Amino acid sequence: MVESSKRGLPKEKWRKFFDEVSEKLRGKGVDITLSSGNGPQHQSRLWHLHGVTYDPYDDALIVSCEQQEHVISEPEFVSIEGFGRELASVEILTHSGARETVRFMDPLLLSAP
Repeated sequence: MVESSKRGLPKEKWRKFFDEVSEKLRGKGVDITLSSGNGPQHQSRLWHLHGVTYDPYDDALIVSCEQQEHVISEPEFVSIEGFGRELASVEILTHSGARETVRFMDPLLLSAP
């Protein structure tokens, strides 16, 4: 069994990191959860991912899915969690104090009836 590892990602590496992993994550299911003073709120459930990018000009992390784009403004800290070489989730802390978690999941394959 491969153990989970979590580490912070320096801001100067965000754009390159997300551009590179977007290719590998395309088509995965995405679950986005926003945690604030009101408790966790799901923003999406199993949308199919098109890509993730950091826009340094607007200071925003953009999660592009087939249904819509989810924009995380003014991110201050990004940590990534994975199992071995597979990215499982990204946690973002924003300037306003919100915590957003983006989880990546493989679609469930069902056997034929």
